[in-house]
Amino acid sequence: MTSLRLPMAAAWIAALCLLIGCASPSSTSPSAFSGATDAECPDVTQLRSAQLYGTWELEMAATGQRGQLTLRQHPEFTESLRGELRYGAHRSIASGDVEAGEFNLDESLDGKSLYAFWSGQLTPAKCGAEIRGTWQTLPRDGKPSVESPFVLRREGW
Repeated sequence: MTSLRLPMAAAWIAALCLLIGCASPSSTSPSAFSGATDAECPDVTQLRSAQLYGTWELEMAATGQRGQLTLRQHPEFTESLRGELRYGAHRSIASGDVEAGEFNLDESLDGKSLYAFWSGQLTPAKCGAEIRGTWQTLPRDGKPSVESPFVLRREGW
């Protein structure tokens, strides 16, 4: 009888640890999923804006630029994102959302007018710690729009 209780107790403790880990807000942090397989990753279509807060490394292939995006809660819309972008000589702010794994930001250089759009998808194989998509400026002052694929990766991933 005691030989059955020990494995059952161990199974209950393991199950409890998994539940506590999954319920924790930090369960989607890069360290929580480093080395994770697809089966261990959260469903990226279920990730909310709050789970994207933090610093992201940025690469734009067509422009050759690298930089950072820092995301946090939007001050007016609690389910939305607000962030600061730093790449090349640009310093800008961005506001947007994530819904069903789709990531969208509007970028502004002056905080008033729209400069560029960011549209991408959270990468399921990277457990939501990577976003791939397209960045596109608005045409202005007789200049055509510029477009580049982008990759955002959580800092430290």
